[in-house]
Amino acid sequence: MKGFVSPQEYFRLHGRRPRKHLGQHFLTQPKTAEKIVRAATLVPDDVVVEVGPGLGMLTAFLMDACRAVHLVEIDPQLADFLQEAVRNRGGAVRVHRQDILQFDWSGAAREAGRRLVIVGNLPYQISSPLLFHILENRHAIHHGVFMVQREVGRRFAADAGSADYGVLSVLLRLYGTVRPVMSVGPGQFYPPPKVDSLVVRIDFPEDRNEVEGVDFPWLRHVVNAAFQKRRKTVANALAGFHGLGAAGARAVLQATGIDPGLRPEALRPESFASLARTLKERISAPDQTV
Repeated sequence: MKGFVSPQEYFRLHGRRPRKHLGQHFLTQPKTAEKIVRAATLVPDDVVVEVGPGLGMLTAFLMDACRAVHLVEIDPQLADFLQEAVRNRGGAVRVHRQDILQFDWSGAAREAGRRLVIVGNLPYQISSPLLFHILENRHAIHHGVFMVQREVGRRFAADAGSADYGVLSVLLRLYGTVRPVMSVGPGQFYPPPKVDSLVVRIDFPEDRNEVEGVDFPWLRHVVNAAFQKRRKTVANALAGFHGLGAAGARAVLQATGIDPGLRPEALRPESFASLARTLKERISAPDQTV
C-alpha cells in the first residue's frame, strides 16, 4: 500500500504509542480492510467520509473505489501523516483535522451533489454518540459500514424482546436498515483490544428519512424516556414524562393501543413511533385532559 505503513512500523519510526484516550486500535490485516470496503458497495461517483482513518488501512482501498474521500482524523500527528501519504491525490482525498462530531455532513453532501457514504473503524467510546449524530444528519447520508465493539453492534441490530434492544435499536430500525457483515477478532489490531469487533452496514433509504407525524428530536426524547427505566413497565417509566403522572401515562398508552404493563424492550419500533405521535398530540394540547 504505497504511502502507508503498518502500525508497528509507524510507531517504531516515530517513537510514539497509540493514544488510549482516543481509543486507538489500528487494523493490521489488508484482507479484512478490503472486505470492509467491499461491503460498502461503492460506485465510481460515490463520495466517502472515512471516520478515524488512522494510518490509512481502509483509505488505501477507498481511494481507488470512489470519486472522492474525506478523511476525518482528530489526532494531529496522524492527520499530518495522512496528508503526506495522499499528497499526490490532489483534491480527490481531503484530510480534515477535526472531531467527527463536528464534521459538516450537509455541506459535504451539497458539494458532492449526492448523499454521502461513511466507512470507518469507530473508536469504541464514541460509537453511540456518533450514531446519534449520524441519525441527526441522515438526510445527507446514504449508507455506512462501521466496525464497532461487538456488543455495541449487537445493540444496533437488536430486535424487540432482546436484552440488547434499546434506544439506538429503535431509532435505527425506524430510519434505516441494519445488517451485520462480519466479526473481527482482537488479533487483527495493534494494539489488540480486549473485546471482539463487529462490522455492520446501515442504510438510510430516502423513503424512511422521516417518521410520519413526529420529528427526530421528539421521537428520541420519548424512546430515551422509556428506556431510562427499562426494568419498569412502560407506564411507570413514562409517569414522570412532562408531568403525565401514572394515570396519564396509562391513558396515553391505552389510547395508542399499547399494554401499559409491558416493559419498554417489548415494544416494537413502530409502537414507539405511534406512542411519540400520541404524546405529541396530548402534550401540545394543554387544555386536553391527559
